[in-house]
Amino acid sequence: MTLRTLVPGLLITIVAASLGGCVPDAPTPEGTEISCRSWFRQALPGREAVLINNTWNEQWAQDQPHSQCLTHRTRDGTVQYGWKWSWPAYRPYSSYAAPEALFGWKAWDGGSSTTPLLPERIDALQSLTVDFAVDLKAQGKYNLNTSLWLFDRMPAGSSADPSLVSAELMVWFAHEPREFGGLESDGEVTLDGITFDAWHKLHHGDDSGGSANKWTMIVYVSRGHSLREKFDLKLVLDDAARKGLVDSKHVLGGVELISEIFGGSGQLWLERFQVTPTRKIE
Repeated sequence: MTLRTLVPGLLITIVAASLGGCVPDAPTPEGTEISCRSWFRQALPGREAVLINNTWNEQWAQDQPHSQCLTHRTRDGTVQYGWKWSWPAYRPYSSYAAPEALFGWKAWDGGSSTTPLLPERIDALQSLTVDFAVDLKAQGKYNLNTSLWLFDRMPAGSSADPSLVSAELMVWFAHEPREFGGLESDGEVTLDGITFDAWHKLHHGDDSGGSANKWTMIVYVSRGHSLREKFDLKLVLDDAARKGLVDSKHVLGGVELISEIFGGSGQLWLERFQVTPTRKIE
């Protein structure tokens, strides 16, 4: 699950509806529903990845109408997978859900990793390239990010174990609205041609109330707005380590491509999602 608390100033409201009112009209959904069940998993054929209908903070909707479903469609003879959502208007200071594609393993969920390449120690990785493209239409508040959960030790087995978590590192490639703030600033950095504003919060907790664990939350926010990118996430891990926010001896569990939903409606189609970790040569 994706877990975070927004503090005042983190996101600025652009939705005209009142906090208890209706969300703006959403784009007309396409495709066929696979499942609208929370936490349903759909394997991505031919890829070491899975879709997860992540509704980590569903109770934040406070019984207002909402829905979130995994979907599929056929384009040019190829099956595409994705998700659609409809949540209440933004209510400070948290998100409702984080539907995602996962490559690897999550301490929150457990089970088998989607790939034998992860989990892996950060300092054993030479590179961690993510290559994605999405068709995204939405109204309201959201971001498109890659999330990396980091552990202070290698998992002992496949059972869920949130106590492993030492840090959550998010890289926002697109977000509406464009403003961001409220955490402790670590300045700006340009990595592989993309300029990010870096932020962090120590001793961050689970806003959903499902865990008493604390960890470091790290957010790299792109100044651009990109729905397709090929980027080496190891550059961000190394920069966070130089800042003292990440221990390079810790373990990376997986890479998630997420649309985090703070309010409103929309639909995402996954046109491309490929993660390529390469290990250092001993």
